[in-house]
Amino acid sequence: MADMIAKSGFYDGKFRKAGQRHSGPASDDVATAGEGQVVGLDAMTKDELIAEAERRGVEVKSSDTKAEILAALKA
Repeated sequence: MADMIAKSGFYDGKFRKAGQRHSGPASDDVATAGEGQVVGLDAMTKDELIAEAERRGVEVKSSDTKAEILAALKA
């Protein structure tokens, strides 16, 4: 189901204008950033992914690669 974009910004790595439709990623593939903004996990930095894993209670190591951390979050 497509959602209406309320605020212009990047969604799934693409810039969307307010009023456009957006079919977002699966709920496990997103995190909430400041001010309630939804951010796709793939768009996050490694440090942001580590923080998200900690928030979710997913065990990862700082020596893990970004791909390994993404896989752990999506598992």
